[in-house]
Amino acid sequence: MFVLSLLVLGLAPRLALASTPGGPSMAPGNPATQVPRVADGPGLKTGKNSTFHGGAALSIGFDSNVFSEVRARRPQRAAYALPSVWLTIENRPLRAGLLDTPAKSTGRKVDYHLGLLAGWRLYLTGRPTVWQASKLNIAATARVTFAPGRRFSFAIEDDFNRIGEPTNFEAGRSYNFNRFDNSAALRFLIRPSGGRLSLNVAYRNEILYFESGSISTADRIVNGAETETKYRFRDRSAFAVRYAYHYTYYLCCVDTGIGRNEDSHAHRLLGGYVGQLGKKVVLDVFGGWGWGLYKQDTSGPNHKNFIGYAALGVFPSPKTQIGLRVGRDFHDSVFGNYFTDVGGSLVASHVFPWKMGLDAGLGIYARRYAGLPIPGVDTQQITGYTAADGFVRRDTLISFNLQLEQPIGKYLVAGLRYAVAADLTDFVVDYADGYSNPGRFTRNLLMGFIAVRY
Repeated sequence: MFVLSLLVLGLAPRLALASTPGGPSMAPGNPATQVPRVADGPGLKTGKNSTFHGGAALSIGFDSNVFSEVRARRPQRAAYALPSVWLTIENRPLRAGLLDTPAKSTGRKVDYHLGLLAGWRLYLTGRPTVWQASKLNIAATARVTFAPGRRFSFAIEDDFNRIGEPTNFEAGRSYNFNRFDNSAALRFLIRPSGGRLSLNVAYRNEILYFESGSISTADRIVNGAETETKYRFRDRSAFAVRYAYHYTYYLCCVDTGIGRNEDSHAHRLLGGYVGQLGKKVVLDVFGGWGWGLYKQDTSGPNHKNFIGYAALGVFPSPKTQIGLRVGRDFHDSVFGNYFTDVGGSLVASHVFPWKMGLDAGLGIYARRYAGLPIPGVDTQQITGYTAADGFVRRDTLISFNLQLEQPIGKYLVAGLRYAVAADLTDFVVDYADGYSNPGRFTRNLLMGFIAVRY
């Protein structure tokens, strides 16, 4: 039971990508679970409109904190190798996770994008607890739209991830955060009166499953509905209203006192503008309200507050892109009731005259967990917290990444990547057996890679 509580407590800051039905959280994820991939090459035509891309890379890198531990515990450092492969077939590219299908009909019957990415981080060390932390990561993406641009069309979306991640303390192979996360949607789009007005309705399903039985209390299923009503007043500008409802059901533990997770009903209502301003600027601004209801938790808390975001994209030249996003959102948490993220990110990409590509990103978010398990009531293994007044935990999450890619001929690419993830918090949890687990950590990863792409 000690291990169970420790895993649940340490997991939440590293689950940003698995916490948002229908899309990733605004907050940064763990760079150690991100698999290297380079830009696609010329590809192989596989029909009138489709193109096949593939590639493989070998990376050699260094990890400054394998188990994401606080500095006082002398984090384990290790070199690693990371082979990765990817395959894509498409007749439309993805942009920010969305299929780049025009609003007007092009005569095509189907637009699609299918992608697969896999990589295995292999730690190069003789220490058993470290090399046993070597993990496999797999990601598969599917976007298929039938009758695109017509008065009635429908789409199938799916994002599957097998995320391999070691625990936040040094332990054997059996203790880990390895998990499957699958988010799928069936979407219907109606465009009456020539397409200026559109109604988008979708059913969403998400499954989160942990391979380690010690953290099965976090296994959950999410079902819900998502809608968007959009009115285009110019070819590339529109007003929209969005509503989403997600019901989160945890598969384990209905009794109090054993570290159960609370089921929830989440509602999000947003309205705003999305479109292009001039030739080099795009703007996406939405604001509204979010309700997160935890009916089984009689003491609360529930989420009832403003949510929204503003995203600005600037394209100074065909070879330079800059993106800025700020906002506030909330998500169901596997530790406590929910967490809110307030902050922003800045991303940029540029292609130099000698064809070297640069991609950089910085994210800073204040995260607040509400409804932590009450020691002696919700859980018997925890005796207390530090820096958690009112059973609220506060973290500052910082991420930075920088990647350089230099093509060598048509098919070969050499590159360098540097990534940082940091959780700046004073939060500490104390256990009945005397063990204490701080939440603070900083992790640096540096890797060089060589890739073949087509």
